[in-house]
Amino acid sequence: MKVLISSMAAMAETAGPSGRARLLVEHLKDAGIEVATCIAEDVNYKPIEGVKNYYLEVPMPLGLPKAIASKTFPIAQKLGIIEKKNVGSFEDVLHFTGNIDYNYLAKSVEDIRKAIDDFNPDIVYSEFNISAIIATKLENRLLFASISYPTQTEYSSSPKHAKGLKKFLKENSLPDVYSALDLFKWADKSFVPSIYELEPIENDNVTFCGTWKDVNLENSSNDDNLNDSKNSKNIILVYMGNGTISPKKMMNEIKNAFVGTDYEVYIASLGLEKQEYENIHVDKRWDFSKLLNSAVLFINHGGQNSMIDGLIYGVPQLICPGRVFERIYNGKSVENLGAAKVLNINEFKSEIIRAESEKLINDNGFRENSKFIGDKLKSFGGIECILDAINEKH
Repeated sequence: MKVLISSMAAMAETAGPSGRARLLVEHLKDAGIEVATCIAEDVNYKPIEGVKNYYLEVPMPLGLPKAIASKTFPIAQKLGIIEKKNVGSFEDVLHFTGNIDYNYLAKSVEDIRKAIDDFNPDIVYSEFNISAIIATKLENRLLFASISYPTQTEYSSSPKHAKGLKKFLKENSLPDVYSALDLFKWADKSFVPSIYELEPIENDNVTFCGTWKDVNLENSSNDDNLNDSKNSKNIILVYMGNGTISPKKMMNEIKNAFVGTDYEVYIASLGLEKQEYENIHVDKRWDFSKLLNSAVLFINHGGQNSMIDGLIYGVPQLICPGRVFERIYNGKSVENLGAAKVLNINEFKSEIIRAESEKLINDNGFRENSKFIGDKLKSFGGIECILDAINEKH
């Protein structure tokens, strides 16, 4: 049995698809399944030892020429321009990142078809990669895919962005679609890395997997790179991803909220350099699994991976989703279950952050609710659900 995995690419920091793809690769390897990837080497990419990665073009924002996009996009991030943009659907994301630009589709679909031709997989797994879905159908292979509730047309879509996609589908004699999100319905089998209470999808073709991560709560934070006080419950972890709050603003507000307090605050951001301010520790990446074991609070942007991470470790969350549809949905879902508090983008100020953080930390109900939902997420089987489906097709 051979499986080719392809995740959504972007110039922006978007750890969700690439992180889940990596987890899936590692589990399939451990299960003795031959696996390869076709993943663009963007800012989120990490090579996986012993796994061949086939070339995949990196999309440029809005389909701009690379020479222009590579210069203007980082500037827009640093100036906080991106956080001012409303993102009403996943179709907006695909449009903004360039994933459904006609020229990109032509290049990326061809890249993936070449990978399929060389690797000859039994199954292609798309981790929110539109090009992989199209390439798999053109090559007439079995298609598995990840989906989520907010990426369904029933939740929200922006079909005005699908013109290039529709043209490409027509040229390749594939069925027409109303929205780019309709492509997710082409999967032979779909998997949701969550539970029904968080993402109420009604479809017989869908399997809820719960969390994909192997959670070891005995894995204390014994890491020389972390502060000596790590073994007491006083850590606040901060990760705001991309497109919600600019790294500069995030750094200033978090620093003003917590510097000099008894909390050890760890900020992860690709947009910041490694630095220390008394009890504030900044780096491009931290080992979240270690930090969350000793965390009293997780401040994040409401991305699915972050939301799930907080829940499976039973940590209350302060979520600022900005103007991004999926993060708004995720934040409200966790808030409605009594495990988080949501701030709108105008409330991301040091005094409000500090006040709301204290409420979340000092009210045990938030931690208890988070643990309850997290325990349910851990009970659904995770990637074993996908392995079972693969073995059924063997």
